[in-house]
Amino acid sequence: MEKRMLIIHEDLELCTKMNPTFSNEFDVHSCSNGLQGLVKSIDWKPNVILLSSSLQNVDSVELCKQLRESTKAILFILSNDLQEDDIVKYYQAGADDVIKASISLLVLNCKIQVHLQHHIVNIQKEEDVIQFGDLVMNKLTYKIHYNQRELSFTRKEFAILWLLVKRQDVVVTRSELVKVVWSYEHVDDDRMVDTHLNRLRKKLKLYEMNMSIKTVWGIGYKLQLESHSAQLQHTN
Repeated sequence: MEKRMLIIHEDLELCTKMNPTFSNEFDVHSCSNGLQGLVKSIDWKPNVILLSSSLQNVDSVELCKQLRESTKAILFILSNDLQEDDIVKYYQAGADDVIKASISLLVLNCKIQVHLQHHIVNIQKEEDVIQFGDLVMNKLTYKIHYNQRELSFTRKEFAILWLLVKRQDVVVTRSELVKVVWSYEHVDDDRMVDTHLNRLRKKLKLYEMNMSIKTVWGIGYKLQLESHSAQLQHTN
């Protein structure tokens, strides 16, 4: 998928000048208005945003903060003569880098590529390790820790639990479990799903983990944290 770059700058002539430099690697869109740029960033979800510090009729620091809250894009501030205190404010608002507008496009492109590479690596790291309460799962090592204790699970159990944690805010359907865990979309007898789920539920209780797999009848399954009172009821 082609990467996207959003330039929010009042100088349309400069935007036009930038376009040939980045158009080989990015789908480039420009906005001269701060509000339009914010709306575009939310709808379009760019990978990189170049934001001018000298936009008119808008507080660029506040805009930087709103962009950071609404997007995961790499955010560069293009400035002319910002004082040190102002530069700090942009970093505190979420900017990834503050760059003088006089920078050559070649050097700017190099900076962007370095940030993109680091960004991709960080995303991969985040996807390799996920957490749910006191549960931490590492997909690279297939290790599961709970309260800093390493626990033993089979590969199938790990795959099911990973999917449930990854989709913790929604209900995971039986067909999704079959497709992701068994790598095919349909089986005539899916009772093996129940078998693995029952084993997984027993291990959650065995390891005294404050979570359970809830059955949402007619739909699928959802991982949920148990309250302290619910745990006491189980043990009484």
